[in-house]
Amino acid sequence: MVRLFPLLLLLAAPLAEARLNLLQSKQVVTLPGNLVGSIRASLEPSPIGPVVFAAPVQAGLLRALPQDFRAACPSLIESWGDIARGTDEWRVRVLVRQADQLWLSFRCGSRAPEYEKDYDERPALLRLATGKLEFLPLGSDAENDSTLYHVEFSEFLSLEGAQGVALRVTEPAGNPCCDGPESRSGETWRVFADSPHGVLYLLSVTTARDDSSHSDDPEVDSETTYRAQITLDRDAQNRGREVVASFHEEVKDITYEGEKANPHTVSQRSGTLRYRWIPASLHFEEIK
Repeated sequence: MVRLFPLLLLLAAPLAEARLNLLQSKQVVTLPGNLVGSIRASLEPSPIGPVVFAAPVQAGLLRALPQDFRAACPSLIESWGDIARGTDEWRVRVLVRQADQLWLSFRCGSRAPEYEKDYDERPALLRLATGKLEFLPLGSDAENDSTLYHVEFSEFLSLEGAQGVALRVTEPAGNPCCDGPESRSGETWRVFADSPHGVLYLLSVTTARDDSSHSDDPEVDSETTYRAQITLDRDAQNRGREVVASFHEEVKDITYEGEKANPHTVSQRSGTLRYRWIPASLHFEEIK
């Protein structure tokens, strides 16, 4: 069960340069020992169930955010316009607990009801043994990238030599900052694993994509729909050996006669993508 923990204490931070989403940077911070102790105490009543942090714990986690990361939130929300300006807030969610580790998500959103469904999230791994909190990028951090990310826990993936954690990362259509003739949305299944050298990014598989564009002259819409179903091939110890993605993609053009839409299938393709786990180098290799 995943719960949303609203920020009860809004942390002020100076505005950074205007941003269209949160930073995409791999950063590591060390939490104060008393904060780690408070987090451990909050786990004791329910060692395997949902974790609910008290307000001081939430505030402490948010104070630990890297300065540039924290400052990106008000900058992002300001880009949404006058209604949103000054309504930025952080929320922290526990995605899943894995032994002495917590996979968290830090969400930047707006208190304005108009933007209830609009927000950007970044996952992070908290290692309670060391107090290290490591933030994980989900994109390239290009200056003109306006993609927002929503993150959910998918499943644990036992592998030879590693314990993977799969997250479902959704890229919703649109960003309140921007509008135009094109719309893109999608979903990826991403596998991470901890290591002595930090979190490893093991695999990313696209499971859904919906792209559309509009042209006025001539008036025609183009739509691309992609869906993939993931299955796992496991060994006798129930460890993942291969990830298999069976996909179907369809491209349509839509022309109009007055109000009547006339869709036309331009192309279709189906296939299977396979990724084999290589334990010696701790990575997945696509099977061509």
